[in-house]
Amino acid sequence: MAESTVPDRRSEEATLYRRLYQSARWRTLRHHQLANQPLCEWCLESETITEATEVHHATPHRGDLELFWSGPFISTCKPCHASRGQLEDNGKTVVRYGPDGWPL
Repeated sequence: MAESTVPDRRSEEATLYRRLYQSARWRTLRHHQLANQPLCEWCLESETITEATEVHHATPHRGDLELFWSGPFISTCKPCHASRGQLEDNGKTVVRYGPDGWPL
């Protein structure tokens, strides 16, 4: 298989902590979180039932190993994690709306 010619623009620190997501410890923690909360917690805020498939760090760890392993964690669906999760990780305020259309 040919190696990618696209350079990895992540910092060395980011590359190191991203490896943690491949560890058996993370897979166990992720499995435990999704077993305990199998629905997307963010979808539930608007009374939408969606299976959670990802685990989000409620407090961005930014490479801090203590935060990485201890959480708190949020079960999310892929679309929520990719949108709201990224916004929150980057310090953006996310306005959430309830099923009645009013901000929460």
